[in-house]
Amino acid sequence: MNVTLFQISGPSNSAAPGFQQLVSTLPGRWGEFSAMRRFFREQPIDDESCYGFLAPDFVGRTGLDAAAVAALVQSQPQAQAWTFCPVTLEACGQLNLLLQGEQQLPGFAQTAQAFLHSLGLELDVAHFVPRWENNVLNGFVIARRAFWQTWFDLAERLHLASEDLGNAMRQALETGGAAGEPAKALLADRLASLVLALDQQLQVWHCPVERMPAARPLAPADIASLEQLRTAYAGSGAAADRQRFEADVRRLQQSLQSQSPTPATALPSAAAISLDSLRSALQAMAGTPAATVAAATPAAPAMPAAPLQADNAAAQAARGELVFGCMTHVPLPIKFPDYVLPIYLGESQHDGALNLRDLAPEWVPYHPIVAGMLGNFALRRLILRDYPKVKRVGVCLYRKFISRERISGVPAEDNWMMDVVSDKEFARESLEQMMEPGDQEFLVGKTCGFNAGGQSAGYLSHYALAHHAEDLLRFAAAATELGVFGKSEAEQFFNEKVFFMGGVEMGVFPAEFWLRAVGQIEAVIWYCVQHYDTRREGYQTRAWAFCAERLGSYLLLRELRARYGDPGYMRFFGQLNLITRGDQVKYIPSH
Repeated sequence: MNVTLFQISGPSNSAAPGFQQLVSTLPGRWGEFSAMRRFFREQPIDDESCYGFLAPDFVGRTGLDAAAVAALVQSQPQAQAWTFCPVTLEACGQLNLLLQGEQQLPGFAQTAQAFLHSLGLELDVAHFVPRWENNVLNGFVIARRAFWQTWFDLAERLHLASEDLGNAMRQALETGGAAGEPAKALLADRLASLVLALDQQLQVWHCPVERMPAARPLAPADIASLEQLRTAYAGSGAAADRQRFEADVRRLQQSLQSQSPTPATALPSAAAISLDSLRSALQAMAGTPAATVAAATPAAPAMPAAPLQADNAAAQAARGELVFGCMTHVPLPIKFPDYVLPIYLGESQHDGALNLRDLAPEWVPYHPIVAGMLGNFALRRLILRDYPKVKRVGVCLYRKFISRERISGVPAEDNWMMDVVSDKEFARESLEQMMEPGDQEFLVGKTCGFNAGGQSAGYLSHYALAHHAEDLLRFAAAATELGVFGKSEAEQFFNEKVFFMGGVEMGVFPAEFWLRAVGQIEAVIWYCVQHYDTRREGYQTRAWAFCAERLGSYLLLRELRARYGDPGYMRFFGQLNLITRGDQVKYIPSH
């Protein structure tokens, strides 16, 4: 089965890696709709292929890149349509997407109903209650010809109604709200949900939320509660039942916004935040939560041998729950634990290895300017392809790693954030013992700050002194454009004074966070390399790598503060170590 994945963008933009670009010459959602309509009018399609016109923010919201999407589609060959709903409450918290559009543009539901009535579809929008999984927009559906033929028929009628000067509906369809999107654009974006709901013969596969690393799920109890209220309203049509449903939705929305993060060892409440719901669901799939296993295992006595615990890193890696990657562009200077997967870059790549050129070949030309960050993109692809049970992701470099405790206690001569670990430490303790992460959710290095002119400095102020300010400005603009953070967050990013050296490139992280963050960083860097022919010399060659480190630090800080508060997240601090030989204590960056 051929899976053809498009991403719609303006003429000056480019598609994310693995997607084909479909150019939109008009702004907004009506432009995306017009590009899709033009495709079906101009290009032949066949019954054996499936097509997706994915939203610009699809990768960031689902955590799925093109290869992962194609693999999921191909794993369900019996289906005629595949849907991806990254935010459960946005779907099950709506009776239908036409009423949801009413929240954005008052009067939209009436306009949509009038359009459907003009087609002979006597649908009562106020009492239309399809399966909640069908509440997805065009950009989150992949389908075969049978689906797209119906979609195209509706699209043609909508286009005709919006363009025909003699059509009485034209003025209503052109009416726009404060955000500037006219009713025709909102309706066009919801045609997929109508096809899914109205074509009862379609075989549809709804992607489970646990298969989307960046998704925001809802606790099963909350889904069941909403489904019961939706069913009650569908059966009665009573205003009181609808009000109870809407009140429960508001309760969940408020809970998700204000609730403190659930501790890792606690079961989620009925209104648990999405990331904790996902974590608990993943643990439930694999059996006893890791925290429970650790608590039930007697503490190992202090001795030079590795801790005799039943659930150490090697055991978790064997089950596919921990994936640990080591980025290197040279032959490894020391034997790493067997569960650590070397990701080879540059001239170190060789047959039979996990190479950048095989896992993410489109990035190979950009190795000089993106540097070791590319290894994370390759590792992410590997995880999405081969490790469906992953719970945590560990990352180290060929000569840097983070341990739970200090090992040597000897700081590097020119970088006090790192301790040197040399031959005499390896004589007392194995690298496997040093790297054992335990069962905590995060293991990260200590934070530091920047100084400019004797004053504490934010990311941008320091970057302007150490590198080229225009690079970070462009990088932040791309992050804003792609929705990695909101426009109001750009200033917070520039002024942030707490810094994680290495960002998300060193440490151990919950899989759903790391996969989402690295996917977002990859999207931003791809945007930059496609739009800016940036070239630097010497140490400054790695321009986008320096920017990525700061974005990774910011995303990690944002996640930790949201979950544990400030300074609550400091309990996850470990020690950054530099592998050296002999008595060497000086850190010399590689190029």
